Amino acid sequence: TELAPPGETLSDKLDRVLTHKIWGALIFIGIMTLMFQSIFTFAHLPMDALQAMVNWLGGAISKLIPPGDLNSLLVNGVVAGGGAVIVFLPQILLLVLFIGFLEDTGYMARAAFLMDRLMSKIGLHGKSFIPLCLGFGCNVPAVLGARIVESRKERLLTVLLSPFVPCTARLAVLTFVSAAMFAKAAILVSWSLLAANILILGAVGVFINRFFMKGEPMPFIMELPLYHKPNPRTIWLAVWSRILAFVKRAGTVILVVSVLIWILSYLPDGNVESSLLAQIGRFFEPVGRPIGLDWKMITALLTSIMAKENAIATLAVLYGVGEQGLVSVLPKVVSPASALAFLVVLMLFVPCVATVTAMKREMEDWKWFTASLILMLTVSLFGGMITYHVALWAGL
Repeated sequence: TELAPPGETLSDKLDRVLTHKIWGALIFIGIMTLMFQSIFTFAHLPMDALQAMVNWLGGAISKLIPPGDLNSLLVNGVVAGGGAVIVFLPQILLLVLFIGFLEDTGYMARAAFLMDRLMSKIGLHGKSFIPLCLGFGCNVPAVLGARIVESRKERLLTVLLSPFVPCTARLAVLTFVSAAMFAKAAILVSWSLLAANILILGAVGVFINRFFMKGEPMPFIMELPLYHKPNPRTIWLAVWSRILAFVKRAGTVILVVSVLIWILSYLPDGNVESSLLAQIGRFFEPVGRPIGLDWKMITALLTSIMAKENAIATLAVLYGVGEQGLVSVLPKVVSPASALAFLVVLMLFVPCVATVTAMKREMEDWKWFTASLILMLTVSLFGGMITYHVALWAGL
């Protein structure tokens, strides 16, 4: 059902504000701020309830099964790892609900038009914003959505920039860790890191376009649809499909990785500090030292390549949260400066395997594909290092 029939001016009046270069930008920022505010406000209680259920399950298993290898596997591996991811299910739900609402009302088309000015600065036009916007849900459809861009140069650049868009999984990790580490300042931290992420995306685009992809962008021609009342069924179907995909991933990939992490952290003598995983993690620890990350956080970043939620599951297993929950343990073992650096690296790090596979298929060029992965790795580590030292300088 349309809010205004064809020929009337309600859509025109709304567009004069929502696509205005100043008011439109401020409204867009306000909408993003509202999204984070809603997540922290409304996800808090159901997250606490889920955490209580996970804690109860861990305690029940501890009482039913005698202390030993099986007890540790189930409590510190399966429950701690898988449970830590399930806990931020309410955040995932609110994120996809919010994005689905914006898509269904027609606002996303206005956002694309609004972002055309910014896109032109990095050698793209507003049409590239459409697949990039899909990246807030998942980077895979963002990469595949680049096919709508006619110019090969712009299509290649769109694919390269797509993983820099924070997907739902990254946003969920961002909000989860921010809430655990920064309490009342969590909204400010989340919004600041998201804004920095977008600015870095733009800076990378400007750099690549100026030095490697010189050329004039094509003009952006787009017919803005009328605004629509949100269709609850359409939104629910979109939310349900994404939540179902998250639950399946939590019950398969994330659970398997959690068990594997526990096994590697348990062998050969049951001590995580002298385990096989510790040896692997300490091999990469010199890379994390300038960023303020210990081998456990470096390992969490590496496992996030399978699925971004694995970062939370891995931290839960390696820090041995047991029945306490990661939210309670994390502030005791990680400094605020290290947490900020970890989030910056995670937001800019090499994307998940599914996205990497899609990038390889769409780029059809080994040189650009390899260069894009190296670029993301370099930008993420450099960004983390700057964040860590600035945070230390600020006294965090």
